[in-house]
Amino acid sequence: MSRTCYYELLGVLRNADDSELKKAYRKQALIWHPDKNHGNTEEATRIFAEIKEAYETLSDPQERAWYDNHREQILRGEDYAAGGGGANGSSGYDQSDKSSNVAYISTESLMHFFSVSSFRGFNDLPTGFFAVYRTLFDRLRDEELQASSLDSAERLDMIHNLSFGDAHTFYDEDAMYANAQGRSKRPTRKSENTGTTLRDFYDFWTTYSTRKSFGWFDKFKLSEAENRQIRRLMEKENKNLRDKAKREFVETVQKLASWLKRRDPRYKDHVQRQQARQLEQEKERKRLVAEQRATVIEAANSYVRQAWEEVDYTSILDEFLSDDAEYHDIDSATNDGSDVLSDGDISEDGIDAGEELDPANDLMCFTCDKEFKTAAQKANHDQSKKHQQAVRKVRREMLREERQMAKANASAATAKANTGDNSDVVDSDSEG
Repeated sequence: MSRTCYYELLGVLRNADDSELKKAYRKQALIWHPDKNHGNTEEATRIFAEIKEAYETLSDPQERAWYDNHREQILRGEDYAAGGGGANGSSGYDQSDKSSNVAYISTESLMHFFSVSSFRGFNDLPTGFFAVYRTLFDRLRDEELQASSLDSAERLDMIHNLSFGDAHTFYDEDAMYANAQGRSKRPTRKSENTGTTLRDFYDFWTTYSTRKSFGWFDKFKLSEAENRQIRRLMEKENKNLRDKAKREFVETVQKLASWLKRRDPRYKDHVQRQQARQLEQEKERKRLVAEQRATVIEAANSYVRQAWEEVDYTSILDEFLSDDAEYHDIDSATNDGSDVLSDGDISEDGIDAGEELDPANDLMCFTCDKEFKTAAQKANHDQSKKHQQAVRKVRREMLREERQMAKANASAATAKANTGDNSDVVDSDSEG
């Protein structure tokens, strides 16, 4: 069966952007939609499916990059698809391990399964989606079993159980059972990693690694080497060819499994169920939050303050202010007299004690250069640590200035006294 390039199906160039792809898809969909081709429904359905597949592939950046890199491989080569030679087990196996007389499917053959033209509808018919890919992955599984050794029995048991299933296979049977029982949480899976579920199938093949040696890609026969040096070069070249072929094959199988998973109606149904379940859980969560909030608001509105919670802050403030005044009276009475201010002295706030205070100045702190609205605020400020530190600083500066002035006066008096004594000596000498 021939393959048509996706770009040709949509009628766009290889460098077409997303808007051009969307316009081309809509145009081709209007032409080939089965509802508009009543006289040719079967062909229209097939072509419309290919057009849809082409648009889905090219509109996804990762899938488009993969398609562009492997476009020629997908379009050319032998026909290994539904109803083709691969279905009866011959033409798709062009890689042979002569040492073990085993034939393996080639990377080129796998490329032909990256297209909806490989099957006829999502059904269990021999040419249907489930039968075609079940046959393909069963053969890949059997090849791994043939290439595997007996030192990993547990892993081999898991591979034995791998199956693509049919149209009625659930993606996760345990999750379906939990939903049927009405349980909100997913139970512990007894079949975890045993290969018995479709989830295990996709988990295995999307992280697939092969045990095949790919020795059939060897270019040189080591027995023909002339010497040890040439033999080593042959071994190195053969190893590079094997690793490259193995890497391409593994990458192709993994990509095919991912491609298949995104188009599997059973996986799509599982995703839709999960999304619906998450929406229900989110609605339930919001409902519980709303109920809790309403309960809290109702309790707050109906709350009655107790008698002991009623506090008269005015009386407490008055009591605090009276205690503060008492403290100042006691402090002034206990001083030794050195701090008692007389007329002309300067207080801690820099106010002349003999000066009549302006009532407006009672609410002013000249030390901190701050003005207050109430006497209570002024009283609280006077008791603050910051104000007291500022007062002490001003006092220290004033005391320092007083000492300096006293020292200067004493020096002047001493100098004057010395000058007077010398003058008396001079006068007495002159008289003699």
